Amino acid sequence: MIITGPNMAGKSALLRQTALIVLMAQMGSFVPAKAAELGVVDKVFTRVGASDNLSRGESTFMVEMIETSSILNNLSDRSLVLMDEIGRGTSTYDGISIAWSIVEYLHNHPKHKAKTLFATHYHELNQLSEDFSRVKNFNVSVREVDNQVIFLRKLKAGGSEHSFGIHVAQMAGMPNPVVIRASEIMGHLEAQRGTEDKTAQALEDMPKKNFQLSLFEEDPRWMEVQDLLSKIDINAIPPVEALLKLNAIKGIVDRKS
Repeated sequence: MIITGPNMAGKSALLRQTALIVLMAQMGSFVPAKAAELGVVDKVFTRVGASDNLSRGESTFMVEMIETSSILNNLSDRSLVLMDEIGRGTSTYDGISIAWSIVEYLHNHPKHKAKTLFATHYHELNQLSEDFSRVKNFNVSVREVDNQVIFLRKLKAGGSEHSFGIHVAQMAGMPNPVVIRASEIMGHLEAQRGTEDKTAQALEDMPKKNFQLSLFEEDPRWMEVQDLLSKIDINAIPPVEALLKLNAIKGIVDRKS
């Protein structure tokens, strides 16, 4: 299973709960499901999280590769393999290439067909389901309402094309100028999406902006208030309607950005 979906949607939680359910079932425990049919698993391999080993001179990416190679070299037919964001510690093209090759290796292994959950932000890997019979695409669904992301916590068939990383940055309290500029850069790169040469050209042609904080941040709520005020005729509006407009403005200001 290739599992895509936005940041914070629950991809890593899905991998962890799968491992725990398999362990609970195998020891004879109840599991949190209406029904579950699980075969015997002899090994649970996980590659989740990011850490380095500075005492041995191993970077975060090196540790990731060492752990991944250990998994690939010790597979069995009854193994459960859980991989989360393989290849994220290097450049985009290197990372996609490594992740793609690992999925192919697991699928085409001459002896062992390990059950695998492969969570990734590399949406390009969805293409593998068209080339390999046992590769299936799933995504952790979300809904976008009024430029806000609602996490549904549901796994459904099909690939996802969006990560909503900028939305998550905004939810974390990132300053508005950073969020707005990131959206501008992403829009420019998506418009120029293509080969590596096109991407390099897109970065070169990126609209430049000398990053300087203004006295008033470019808050989208202020833009909404400004738009509402521009439509009001001060000389003609009745008092009751004026109070309603004022209440609407207060609602916009009180709303979280």
